[in-house]
Amino acid sequence: MNVKRFAVIGLTAGAVVAGGAVLAGPASADTATHTSPNGPDWPVLQRGQANEHVRTVQWLLNCKNIKVDVPSHFGPKTQAAVKTYQSRYGLSPDGKVGAYTWSEMARGAQIKYKDRNDCVRALQVALNVYRHSTGAKDLPITGYFGPKTRTSLHKFQTTYGLHVQDVLTVTTWNRLTGPESPGE
Repeated sequence: MNVKRFAVIGLTAGAVVAGGAVLAGPASADTATHTSPNGPDWPVLQRGQANEHVRTVQWLLNCKNIKVDVPSHFGPKTQAAVKTYQSRYGLSPDGKVGAYTWSEMARGAQIKYKDRNDCVRALQVALNVYRHSTGAKDLPITGYFGPKTRTSLHKFQTTYGLHVQDVLTVTTWNRLTGPESPGE
């Protein structure tokens, strides 16, 4: 028996003795709180919701080759795609997008200027939420991180006191999609 398996058995047995229930590891507590292990808040998304954060997640799933339609509605197909993503990346597959899932998606979507992919589409959707709050015209959802997307990203980063750069970081994703993101 390897050490990892022994530790899991020991923790499970201790949890049962302590309270009659098995304590879940941090990855399965994805939606118990908005706060990730690194501190920032993220929205919790689940089946039945319809908004631009859902659409952002749908494009991020497509970016990772987990194909799903992008209607901005979190239906059964999006839930199944989220479970697939969570299983693939070592998260508890509950089909909800909470802090751990958001953080993992953001780490996997470190896009940069001139990239062309569905992660850029996710960025463009998120930036459009911000642009709506400023009265600006929408960015086209092209999937190309070109000059218009760059200008919008830099304006967002400046407005929210983030480091202005052409590489999208987890911190920028969090500010774009967090519970206190623009337009919420």
